[in-house]
Amino acid sequence: MEPPEDKPVIYTMENKPIVTCAGDQSLFNSLYSTLAVQLPREPMEWRRSYGRPSKMIHLEANFVQFKEELIPKEGNKALLTFPFLHIFWTDCCDTELYKSSVKDDITKWQNILKIYNTVDWLIVVVVETDSKKKNKTNILPRTSIVDKIRNDFCNKQSDRCVVLTDPSKDSSRSQESWSAFLTKLRTLLLMSFTKNLGRFEDDMRTLREKRTEPNWSFL
Repeated sequence: MEPPEDKPVIYTMENKPIVTCAGDQSLFNSLYSTLAVQLPREPMEWRRSYGRPSKMIHLEANFVQFKEELIPKEGNKALLTFPFLHIFWTDCCDTELYKSSVKDDITKWQNILKIYNTVDWLIVVVVETDSKKKNKTNILPRTSIVDKIRNDFCNKQSDRCVVLTDPSKDSSRSQESWSAFLTKLRTLLLMSFTKNLGRFEDDMRTLREKRTEPNWSFL
């Protein structure tokens, strides 16, 4: 009789990483409850540095409204006090609205991130396929708006703009869209967490190596 196969240990996060939300706050609020439940549902493999064994973990996040003061300043080593990912939310499908408002809002948001050399971001375009708009002349297919955003802001990182289709519906299309979005969110969040943790560990290692120097302090 073969011994039972060992199941992988799956860890949960004791401290939730911070994710900021910019753009349409009411849109995000309408999706928050589903997002908070779905994000930790599927585990992700965390491949750690320095040859340490990988772990399967359930990712969670503390979603907060975007504010510039939340972005860490140079020298800030408080790992769990600053955001690991920044998301801009929009459901724009009107070309005039995009030109007059949404494009400027995304530009201002990205300019702030660039000041602090922050590269961990994502733009989410939410699409309701049966939404009724008053002005039909300016409505573009969702791919056109997404392409505009990718051309204006993503350069060679087209995957940093994702589409969430019919998120409030119980349909196969909605489920597939949620699944793709959540996979992307988990991947980016884990990448950022791993990168920042590695930087933190390197800083601590450097400080430790200087402990024999006069006036050394670990703080």
